Amino acid sequence: MAIAKMSHIRLIGLRREQNKIMDALVKRGLFEPRATDALPFELQGGGAARYGELKLKQSELSFAMGFLKGRHSAMAGFLKENKVAVKHGAATPIQYTLSKENYSDARRLVTKADFADAAAREYELMHVCDELKELSYRLVDCNSRISAIDSEIAAYAPFADAPIRLSELGERANSDIVISLFFNRTTSLPNAALDELPCAYEVIKTSGIIALTVTRRANTEAVAKQLSSMGYVQCAFTDDCTAVQKIEGLQSERADVKRRIFELTKTSLGYEKHVTDLRILYDVIGLDIERAEAEENFLKTDSAFVLEGWLPERYAEQTVSEVKDACPDVVVQLLAPEEKDAPPTLVENNKVVKPYEQITDMYSSPRYREIDPNPIMAFFYFLFFGIMIGDAGYGLILAIAGFVIGTSKKFDSGIKKLALLVGMGGVSAVIWGVLFGSYFSIEFGEGVNVAIILEPLDKPLLLLVLSIGLGVVQIVTGFVIKFVALCKDGKPFSAIFDCGSIILLFAALVCLAIGMLPSLAPMLGITVDFVPPASLKTAAMALALTGVALILIFGGRNSKNVFGKVVGGFKGLYGLVNILSDLLSYCRLFGLCLASCAIGLAFNRLGGILMGIPVAGYVIGGIVLAVLHIFNLALGVLSAYVHDARLQFLEFYGKFYDGGGRLFKPLGVKTKYIRFN
Repeated sequence: MAIAKMSHIRLIGLRREQNKIMDALVKRGLFEPRATDALPFELQGGGAARYGELKLKQSELSFAMGFLKGRHSAMAGFLKENKVAVKHGAATPIQYTLSKENYSDARRLVTKADFADAAAREYELMHVCDELKELSYRLVDCNSRISAIDSEIAAYAPFADAPIRLSELGERANSDIVISLFFNRTTSLPNAALDELPCAYEVIKTSGIIALTVTRRANTEAVAKQLSSMGYVQCAFTDDCTAVQKIEGLQSERADVKRRIFELTKTSLGYEKHVTDLRILYDVIGLDIERAEAEENFLKTDSAFVLEGWLPERYAEQTVSEVKDACPDVVVQLLAPEEKDAPPTLVENNKVVKPYEQITDMYSSPRYREIDPNPIMAFFYFLFFGIMIGDAGYGLILAIAGFVIGTSKKFDSGIKKLALLVGMGGVSAVIWGVLFGSYFSIEFGEGVNVAIILEPLDKPLLLLVLSIGLGVVQIVTGFVIKFVALCKDGKPFSAIFDCGSIILLFAALVCLAIGMLPSLAPMLGITVDFVPPASLKTAAMALALTGVALILIFGGRNSKNVFGKVVGGFKGLYGLVNILSDLLSYCRLFGLCLASCAIGLAFNRLGGILMGIPVAGYVIGGIVLAVLHIFNLALGVLSAYVHDARLQFLEFYGKFYDGGGRLFKPLGVKTKYIRFN
């Protein structure tokens, strides 16, 4: 359980064998490329000819999948509209069954055979993309025509009540009479000034006001000007039909276009059978893009190339052997990382610790040459999570749900790790719940004590002391780890002055607490049968004075002047306030446990009141009680997850952990839509 040692691989091979070499390196997911170091002879950088072509293919696949998802939603809308129309007798039922294709972002579980099959069918699947693209163009044309028709209908709509063919408007041959149609945009009643116009008119009320005027040719311009000033707009249409007939024709055309869209959508969804293969091919090409990006860092001649990268040390020899079996002419060097190098971090932990790595990664990944904090952090995270939940019943539910989801093949690795983390937290909650005697916060009656160490609601001060005590253990552990790390780095004095002094102060605090235990026992609700030796106080005083002296004398040792050294010592003493603040942060263990128990107890009493209702009381009370406990459990899990992580990040990691590493990202394992068994 540590950070894996890495080997720097440098390989020289023939360009004609480049693909075979890359296949051998990538197939096990253990090779991460890096930029090639400068070499003592001239080489050209690798080209990126394939990169653009691959990105274009991937974008076409992405468009095809997005298009099918959109058509699936559109068809669902069509069927819903049709169902409503049929209910009101306005349409006949559409005979179409929508597929159950899942377009969620969850990665699908596939086999290597599925992966290879999709890669072999690339030409066929890219042809599917072309056909879907053509269908999309036709749908765009249809939707454009729908928009145009809607605009036309809106333009003709104001004149819908005019009982005249639009072709009859305007001047007539061999006549001095002009017939015009005007629409008032204001929807107010016609102005009395219409009576003063040199024309005959008829006003037709609709959503606005239509004025049908008959005037002499000589007065046409004056009448139009006057009506325009009153808010009227003249009809410019000359169709050989009424506005209503024109609108009916447009609506008929619109219905035809909508039917065409439905048929195109139906045709498009015929390609849904290819969705899984399209997703797999997307990731096939994605891995090819990764390789193309890596190949840009290769140095090449016309006939050879040089690549460099990282391999886990324990797999390096075997990987090199596989490469040489595939291409005997290749030349390979395995080198140890130099001080200037920054190798990627590959954390190797057992199945118990593995889920907790995501907690550390949220904070910062460990550096290659740093200690892996996950095994120690996992222990404390497990411990604290259970205390914060504090109930065996809740813990049992979390453990079952977490392990069922965490071991299922239906979920992605990230979800499974989170589920396992919560499941193990549930196991911890069961342990602490038994110790606290808490089972869904049930009251077992006065005088009945099922707790092994304490009941949180009966002895809250003892729970507070327990929380602070666990905080002392974790903080001291952090300083001990830092102490050991400084000693390994050849800095024993820094280890003693910076970490040893704090450890001595905490040892003094423990001795003092043990000495005061008999006097504090009644307040804590416990019985203490031993008498602490008087030497404990002396030991506590000696340890405290030694720790303070180390801080005062050596706290400013790095300053170059006397004033800085003195101030540095007092600054170090002031820093003890921060450590005290960190210690008080562990009160959240006490607070969350107490809150969970108290809320659960309140819910139980409320449920008991509801169960007392005649007839349906037990049913109503049971349902309400179940809902409230689910709420309390969800709230407790969220609080425990967040606050437990905060304790690790600030109070624990702040003592010894730097982070800032870069996780190992080998070629051939990063996918968007699929995952392998």
